[in-house]
Amino acid sequence: MSKKFLALAAAATLAGNAFAQEQATADTATAKGICHWSLGLKGGVNYLRWAPVAEPDRTLKGTINGQFGIFTEATFNPRWGLGLQYMYAMNNQETYDAVNHDIILHSSFNLSNIVAPYRSMGLQKLNVYFNPGVVGTIGVWENAKNGWADDNKFVVGLYGAGQIEYNVSKYFAIGLEATAMYRMRTCYPEGGHLTFGGNLEVRYKFGGDRNIRNIAWVDYAPKCEVPDLTPILEEQKRQCEELTSKLEEQIVNQNVAINKLQQQIKFTQDSLDSHIRATREPVRYVPTKEEDEIIKTAFAQLEFESAKAIIKQSSYSSLDGLAMLLKSHPEWSVTLKGYTDNSGNAAKNLQLSKDRAASVKNYLVNKGVSAANIQSQGYGSANPVASNSTLAGRAKNRRVEIELFSK
Repeated sequence: MSKKFLALAAAATLAGNAFAQEQATADTATAKGICHWSLGLKGGVNYLRWAPVAEPDRTLKGTINGQFGIFTEATFNPRWGLGLQYMYAMNNQETYDAVNHDIILHSSFNLSNIVAPYRSMGLQKLNVYFNPGVVGTIGVWENAKNGWADDNKFVVGLYGAGQIEYNVSKYFAIGLEATAMYRMRTCYPEGGHLTFGGNLEVRYKFGGDRNIRNIAWVDYAPKCEVPDLTPILEEQKRQCEELTSKLEEQIVNQNVAINKLQQQIKFTQDSLDSHIRATREPVRYVPTKEEDEIIKTAFAQLEFESAKAIIKQSSYSSLDGLAMLLKSHPEWSVTLKGYTDNSGNAAKNLQLSKDRAASVKNYLVNKGVSAANIQSQGYGSANPVASNSTLAGRAKNRRVEIELFSK
């Protein structure tokens, strides 16, 4: 498993070659004289996780110590580089004093130039890096309090860092980084595979303006050669001048034709809109529970004088509630449907159903509901909701129904 981890880390470190190969066709004039090297110092703290062997439950503990180091980096293009660093890290624990000598080989991927290569000039000074790599550690421990002999061990592991760096000038940059290292074997008797760290760094960029870390990707990328379009433009200009006089005359004639076409288009559009409105299928509106209660109450209490289309006064209060609901929703379209039972003459029943639906409409209009929003229809004894063979059934069939639609 350790060999697999190391192979994976080495592959990530060398993956930047793909970015370097990407620049094989870069503008040679731009690349000439570029400086790729930088050197820097860093320092901060590290946090080591370890488990004391003296404690039966091996409870994990952690210690915070100082660290500092030096690094150098070869930046091959604005997106990728390869670096080497040495870190002196103190890892003192409860039972001994310890020091790590870390040699780190890492790749440096400029995420800012990868994600946003054409950002503004001001933001090009601020860069975010991801630095994966491998680490070789010489662990030195001494002053053991439990009788352990001094011992030096060499172990290898994985390294990763996230870094934010700001170019304060053409020669200097400052940055902050967070690091993590996982060692395949521990250097110390009490363990400690995993170390976290935080550092402040100062970097010197050789070459100043010529250093590739000061060159934006937009300036480094290959430039597209634009052909000389002058002859083509001059020929087009000559042709335009020859056609100008003819076009001016045509434009006058076409303006007249355009005005006529615009009038025809407007007339056609208005006709089409009218046709769409007239033929558009209405959308049935489903009332809310509160709205449905008002509607049911209004029509449950709706009564007419016998064989007439005159609404009884006992129905006014419930119809007033329905009128207030309809006035608060002018976007509704209402259809009132009148029905009778099958007693008597069918033609008279049909007319009575129409008159009763119209009476409800007139009442609502008189209460302020827009007449344009209400249609009334009568269907006589059609569509019974109960049997006409009983008195109660015929009473249910003498009714007015309402349908609501969204405009």
